[in-house]
Amino acid sequence: MNKHESVMRSRLSPYIAAVCSAGLVVAGVWALAKSEIERNRQQNRADVLLQLSTKRAKLERALNSRLFITRGLVAYVSNHPNVTPQQFQRLAEVMVSEQTGILNIQLAKDNIISHLYPFEGHERALGLHLLEHPVTQKIVQHTIQSKTTVVAGPTPLVQGGKAFVSRTPIFLYSPDSPGEGAYWGLVAIIIDPEVIFTDAKLLPVNKPIATPTGRQPARAPSGFNTPIPVEYAIRGQDGLGSEGAVFFGDPDLFNRNPILLDVSLPSGSWQMAAVPLGGWPVSRPIGWLYSLGGFLAFSCGLSTFIWVRKPWEMQLAVERATSALQKSQERYAIAVAGANDGIWDWDLKAQEIYFSPRWKSAIGCHPHELGSNPDEWFSRIHPDDLERVEGDIHAHLKGRSPHLQTEYRILHKNGSYLWMLVRGMAVRDASGNPYRFAGSQTDITDRRRAQEALRVSQEKFSKAFRASPDAIAITTLAEGRYIEVNDRFLEMSGFEWAEVIGNNSTDLNIWVYEAEKSACIDELQTSGRVSDREIHFKMKSGEIRVGLFCAESIVLEGVPCVVSITRDITERKQYEQKLYHTTSELQAIFKALPDLYFKLDTNATILDYQGGKVSDLYRHPEQFLGCKINEVLPSTVSQTFTQALQEVKENGDLVYREYALRINDRIKYFEARLLPLLENQIIVIIRDITSRKQAEIMLYQAKEAAEAANQAKSMFLANMSHELRTPLNAIVGYSEILEEEAEDIGVPDFIPDLKKIQFAGKHLLSLINDILDLSKIEAGKMDIYLETFEVAQVIDAAVATIHPLVQKNGNHLQVNAPPHLGQMYSDVNKVQQVLLNLLSNAAKFTENGTITLEVRLIPDRIFPPNPPPDWIEFRVSDTGIGMTPDQMEQIFNAFTQADPSTTRKYGGTGLGLAIGQRFCEMMGGAIAVSSELGSGSTFTVRLPYRFQFPANLME
Repeated sequence: MNKHESVMRSRLSPYIAAVCSAGLVVAGVWALAKSEIERNRQQNRADVLLQLSTKRAKLERALNSRLFITRGLVAYVSNHPNVTPQQFQRLAEVMVSEQTGILNIQLAKDNIISHLYPFEGHERALGLHLLEHPVTQKIVQHTIQSKTTVVAGPTPLVQGGKAFVSRTPIFLYSPDSPGEGAYWGLVAIIIDPEVIFTDAKLLPVNKPIATPTGRQPARAPSGFNTPIPVEYAIRGQDGLGSEGAVFFGDPDLFNRNPILLDVSLPSGSWQMAAVPLGGWPVSRPIGWLYSLGGFLAFSCGLSTFIWVRKPWEMQLAVERATSALQKSQERYAIAVAGANDGIWDWDLKAQEIYFSPRWKSAIGCHPHELGSNPDEWFSRIHPDDLERVEGDIHAHLKGRSPHLQTEYRILHKNGSYLWMLVRGMAVRDASGNPYRFAGSQTDITDRRRAQEALRVSQEKFSKAFRASPDAIAITTLAEGRYIEVNDRFLEMSGFEWAEVIGNNSTDLNIWVYEAEKSACIDELQTSGRVSDREIHFKMKSGEIRVGLFCAESIVLEGVPCVVSITRDITERKQYEQKLYHTTSELQAIFKALPDLYFKLDTNATILDYQGGKVSDLYRHPEQFLGCKINEVLPSTVSQTFTQALQEVKENGDLVYREYALRINDRIKYFEARLLPLLENQIIVIIRDITSRKQAEIMLYQAKEAAEAANQAKSMFLANMSHELRTPLNAIVGYSEILEEEAEDIGVPDFIPDLKKIQFAGKHLLSLINDILDLSKIEAGKMDIYLETFEVAQVIDAAVATIHPLVQKNGNHLQVNAPPHLGQMYSDVNKVQQVLLNLLSNAAKFTENGTITLEVRLIPDRIFPPNPPPDWIEFRVSDTGIGMTPDQMEQIFNAFTQADPSTTRKYGGTGLGLAIGQRFCEMMGGAIAVSSELGSGSTFTVRLPYRFQFPANLME
């Protein structure tokens, strides 16, 4: 390079340096503007993520707080499968009272809804078979297969509306295999979605919350941004996550680049989306930044031009400054890299903050994801901790605390919160005003979790120590002096706390037997513990009780100690003594009773037997104890017992069986009663019923013979009806002819005698007809002849026929009937005969009184009435002699009247009401009586208005 070129380069160097420096400033401003736009975009998404995380937490809390209440109901039903509606209602009332928004609680035994609370408004759901309903079938099958709680919905309800439905399967408790018992059914809670969304603050608030009197409205802290308005949407119906339908918010929101978070469910999930209200804000160039950049570019170019004129001085100064800065940066980088803490440096005047890479990585962010705005920090602080952290920072900046040290929760990028410890100190100017604030941030999540676990553990131990039903004491190993005792120890011993602490058991005279104390001490010194030793201890009052004693050596704060637990078993020992005496008494009773007692397991194995009548045993005890029934008894008898055992296991109730065995060449009959004794044992009580069975056989044979004789009698009378009626008809006929001839020949003296013969014949014929009708009914020869007839005509005919008898005793007959009774389809002769019999009885047993015949048409109360009416009722009332309750019980028996004196005074055979009752039953109806002695009687006949059975009913 020649001298001219060197001079030219020296002259151009200031200009080149000025242009380069201005270009670098412009490039830096452009990069800063782009970074600011990106930071604003990340800030907006961080704000939305924070608000979405808060809403998700509230939604999960609102839902889970209502789902967890079913745990107690599931546990109760699994141990009490036969839960009654009253028990379910008491449990459901407590559950509903604890939470709002629960529309209904259901139990579905065998997948059929059997219990509801509340019942009003949900009646249509009762009896619904969930596996047959198309809406619930798949969800219920998934619930049973997964054995977990499944939240469905929002789903339409059969009683109307939509709701979330949480179903939990119930498996019966089994001690052999907990959680693997038989499937019982489901418990479901119906939750109002609007209440869930309201608790999660997803629905808009109509009215602002008023500020209490005397308190200033809350303001956003200075230096922090107000959260932007956000709109939300939720999808994942029936817990399908992103695959499910949208059931809250605008479905299009999922297509607008939203922030997405999953809402955890007991089985499956929902997916929440959030975007700013009105969409994501569009970032625009920052005009003032570009203006400032131009000014800085000009200033830097001018300054560089001036500085470059003195190259050697400036170069030396720059080299020195660069070297110092490089060393400082190296030291700072080494310190930051060596520490596991995140470093932050806050320029309070420029309101810019530097976050070290470790600070950013601690919350899951890359170095380029966070800007220098303080809101990048404070927007991630948990809402419950934000006010406290701001207060600590302001207190230090105002000089009220020498340094900053506080703990808080910060939002991780994955949506969880971490616990952080922040330490910092402000740098102040000569006036004491802070202009710089720097410090570190340490992840203490594990420490906080450990502290919380320790706190919970200590709290559990403290509660267990205080609330234990056993006496617990902590003593020194060397001298046995009490350091701490619980309330149960004081209750069992009778001492006060001040009397116990500092003394030992010898001072309190607790041990009754020195040998028991020595044995416990020897076992503790040998093995370091004492296990389940029965001891006798003395209370302060002097009462001696029995305890079950355990102890173990421990070290507390470097001092060897002993923890002892004593359970008062005095009542148990007394009960065992009573049980021993009771067992001895039962053994004696077993030997004295004639029954045999066997104990079996569920596999039909004979475990034990008791009984004094050894002659009833099919085999000797050594031949059947430990064997199964089918190995001891004949196949037919063992099969009977196997079926009975199965019924006992299924129903859990008493089962009867009878069987026969050949013992000593003689058939003997036995009765077996099987009932559950313990969970896996069944007791069988055997009684010899041979004498009773023989008596039953003899009684059955006698009954068969009597019924055969009665049938033969009835058949004989039914077949002899023609032979009995023919001579009587001839007597009545000839008496009427003789009466006419006596009138014709003028012999009036014979007419009264002939009338007596005629009356006696007709009366005898009526009696024979009644007897023959009853015999035909008993022999099954009575037929029903159906036809359609006018009810009014039958009533008129009966009234006309009975009128003479009514007038004979000075009575008055009153008929109360609707004007249009219509036509009845039945046996008209039998209906008329029943009415005549009732009216004649009323007229016969009433003198100078009133007889009332009331007719009513009655619709069926179960099924809607269709014309014509379903029933017709005839009610005959009188004011006659009446009857006692004992007489009313016998009134419908054949050949029976209310009283023997009645027969002597009024006559009759007592067959009319018996035949009338059987006629009513044959026509599908019934007859009833109500009466009071001396006040008359009322007979009520109710018959079908249209008979529905074949004509020959009795054949």
